[in-house]
Amino acid sequence: MSMKKTILLAITCMCICLGASAQRNSGRLSLGVGLLYKNGAEMTLAYEHEMNYRHTWEFFANGYLQWSDCRTCGHICPESFWRNYRTWGIGAAYKPCVIRGRNHYGSLRVGASGGSDTHKFVAGIHLGYEHNYVLHSGWTFYWQVKNDVIIKGADLFRTGIALGIKLPIK
Repeated sequence: MSMKKTILLAITCMCICLGASAQRNSGRLSLGVGLLYKNGAEMTLAYEHEMNYRHTWEFFANGYLQWSDCRTCGHICPESFWRNYRTWGIGAAYKPCVIRGRNHYGSLRVGASGGSDTHKFVAGIHLGYEHNYVLHSGWTFYWQVKNDVIIKGADLFRTGIALGIKLPIK
């Protein structure tokens, strides 16, 4: 009888310890797309590492393109959309959690990145807000309000909104 109680106690302690650390130090892979002012579209692929109290570090790769009206036909054509102005960048952002609810939370987003357009190096400072909705199996839907300051880019300020999904990974 004593051995059964010891095994049962050990299994219970293991379950409690595993359940208590399920959300701490976990990771998520996210993919988001957005529209930015003026005539910009962006896509971000990121890995997010969660720490205590939903504070996270995000490591991301970002692609951005800015379209314009075509000079020959006067409207947006594939050439003026895909080949106008493009940048890419990699960076990191710290996201402290400022709002917590039952199945949602909101975070400020402060970060920096470095990358290139087709001709020269560009750097970015990223500020914004992100709100997350946790779905049934750990997947997360999010929206972001983005404000970017791009140093040595064709556009100095970028602002807009992005939508995305996060997949839990361990």
